[in-house]
Amino acid sequence: MKTRFYTLFALLIVGAMLLSACTMPAAAPTGGGAAPAASGQTIELLYMTHNHAQSIPVNEAIIAEFEAAHPNVKITFDNAPHSNFEQKVLTAFAGGTGPDVFWMGDWMIPQLVKNGIVAPVDPTAFGVQTQEEFADLFEPGSLDAFTVDGKIYTGGVSEYNTFSLIYDKDDFAEAGIEPLSKETPITWEELADIAAKLTKKDGDKVVRIGLEWPFQTPIWTVLIQEPMLRQLGGELINPETGMPDFTQEPMVKVMEYVQGLRNAGAIDPALDQNLLDDLANDRVSILIAGPWAAKPLNDINPDLNWDTAPLPQFANAVDRVTTLYAWAWFVSGKSSPEKQKAAWEFVNLLTSKQQEWWDKVGYVQARKADINGMTLPEYYAQADARLATIFADYPYGKFEFRSPQYFELSDIWTRAQDRVLQGEDVMTVLQEAQAQAEQAVSQ
Repeated sequence: MKTRFYTLFALLIVGAMLLSACTMPAAAPTGGGAAPAASGQTIELLYMTHNHAQSIPVNEAIIAEFEAAHPNVKITFDNAPHSNFEQKVLTAFAGGTGPDVFWMGDWMIPQLVKNGIVAPVDPTAFGVQTQEEFADLFEPGSLDAFTVDGKIYTGGVSEYNTFSLIYDKDDFAEAGIEPLSKETPITWEELADIAAKLTKKDGDKVVRIGLEWPFQTPIWTVLIQEPMLRQLGGELINPETGMPDFTQEPMVKVMEYVQGLRNAGAIDPALDQNLLDDLANDRVSILIAGPWAAKPLNDINPDLNWDTAPLPQFANAVDRVTTLYAWAWFVSGKSSPEKQKAAWEFVNLLTSKQQEWWDKVGYVQARKADINGMTLPEYYAQADARLATIFADYPYGKFEFRSPQYFELSDIWTRAQDRVLQGEDVMTVLQEAQAQAEQAVSQ
């Protein structure tokens, strides 16, 4: 799926032209179709997303447009910090106050479907009659991660992402380091040396760290370290037993590498303030991030001289692997039929704003569109030449592991990382993590 879609991006951005053979779908119907509430009552919807500054005004504008076209619908918008968003949504559902429409990542699909939290898509809200026709509104394969037992459980992808390196070229020049190749990945081992050289001190105080990611956020632990694990031939979930394996040799090597970054002074969790602000304000030199970082970086510091490089690979990698993940819009399986109908119509409008999501937020979309005579990949290609490297990483991406216990396992992984970064013995930590993981999946 990702290879088909993102190879197009890579080819376009490096200069090839994509000839689209598909007919673009008609504009999304936005007016006059709201489901009437019983006895003419107002339908109140709760819409929840994680907090991303550039996305908030776009969401608010789409809400206002929908409410103006559907005067019997009132939408309350709630956004939470990314670090605890999934837990907030799950806690709300556990307490009977879950949202009617919400963002969630593809990695949560097993848990959401198992617990009846998400509803299968209603194609009629999108102007079509069947699930197959609904799927045809989107790039081929883009809904695969959200399909379970033949049913599609999303109204569309809100953002497609991979991770690459984003770095400050001025910091590299100051340290006497050449800019990174935009085509050939450096090794993780080389990155460790470079990041250590970029770390800057004022006396004994570190004023700039070489490399950073959000160390306390479980999804980030997986997004950063799972590609490393897979490059070495490992998988968190053993494909033969279906059980998590924290003590496999590739995992040991990954954790030893992360510990080595800390020992070399290349990373320091204590200095992690805000990922993009830290790069924009010269508190860090290199980030591991996706295309969504471009617009906020330019907004925060228009003078920042940043560039991109492919995600590193281990010197002895068995395969080139990057990460791939997607957030999408969901409708609650717990909401009433009236609310679900209005919610799906709202999601239809949300997914029809492809140009706004890219121009104002930097979110890559999957619903087909014709923008000024261009397909979406063609439109994205003209945005920023530096993004070419990130789009070229997509074909190597693999989605995160699948488990109904994703939240528990990613938290175990993060706690193990924390202990390793504090200098504890890697194997001891991973053996204890394995025991915790086995207990989590047995419940």
